[in-house]
Amino acid sequence: MKPRLRQVAEQAGVSLTTASMALSGKGHISHAVRLRVVDTAQRIGYARKAPKETAPSTITILLPVDDKWAHVFYLIRPIIVEIERTLITAGYYPAILPTFYESNVENTIAKILANEAKAVFSIHYGNAALFSQLEGMGIPVVVIMNSNYQDTFYSVCVDDFQGAYEGTLHLIKLGHKAIGYVDFPRPDLPASVVDRYIGFKKALDEYGFPFDSSWRLTVPQDDRAALGEGLRALFSSKDRPTALFVHDDHFAARVMSELAVQGLTVPEDVSLIAPGDVLNYSDPFVPQITTMRINTVLMGQISAELILNRMRRKPDDDIHVLKIKQQLVDRGSCRRIGERPAALAAES
Repeated sequence: MKPRLRQVAEQAGVSLTTASMALSGKGHISHAVRLRVVDTAQRIGYARKAPKETAPSTITILLPVDDKWAHVFYLIRPIIVEIERTLITAGYYPAILPTFYESNVENTIAKILANEAKAVFSIHYGNAALFSQLEGMGIPVVVIMNSNYQDTFYSVCVDDFQGAYEGTLHLIKLGHKAIGYVDFPRPDLPASVVDRYIGFKKALDEYGFPFDSSWRLTVPQDDRAALGEGLRALFSSKDRPTALFVHDDHFAARVMSELAVQGLTVPEDVSLIAPGDVLNYSDPFVPQITTMRINTVLMGQISAELILNRMRRKPDDDIHVLKIKQQLVDRGSCRRIGERPAALAAES
């Protein structure tokens, strides 16, 4: 009759649990006790059963779940889908960890360690202290869609400068010279705010078009009254803009709503363009806005390959940053200057 684990435990003078952990190499067991259990097992001829197939290693995806950014999930869903597809093919299991911007760093690390994560993605969410501690523990981090950390951590982000630059060029090529700019404060993503505005101004400067500082409207994202008041002031002047570049299309939908309240229509009275493709344009109630689309499918694929490469190779002192180019999607919210509005042409 083959010796059983219980016999090993009895002859080594330890509990059944201690014997199991000592032979499996797990648990906080002293070297002397572990050695005594192993020697006992060998002496009586105990052979452990072949281990069961282990579960795939986990890779954590940090995902912010703050209410005011709930609409962003439609944008980042393809990122998660592509990460999951690539990781599962490579033998890893992606696990989403809901995160709040005010989350405690130590609590977040404890949850990541509890999942025995081999690596971490962070989508939108940024926390330098958290990322530094994880990297110091040998857990590689890739930050996605947050350019604030591109100097210190591996990142896959959007080329916000290029998107705003080419979006503004689209308006210029349609004959617009007076172009306003509408955005909102983003303390979580200040680099995005700066890069988009600089890209916008770069296009205007290249063509020598003036930009009055009063044509930039910055209001809190959820302050409808401030947005309405600002737009009213902007379009009540004699030299008002013929087009608006808005920070993203979710905010642009709010701008369209406030313009309608003031009797202005898009694109008949004012053209509108915005980066993102945050909205689900297949829904009939969503206004059709010309956007600079972010290819989130490609972003997910690149992010997954980057994390796999980091785990396969030796640590690299160089920080690698990859930026995704935005592409124009014309949905008819911009019209050419001098071109008769479609609504008037239909009436004649």
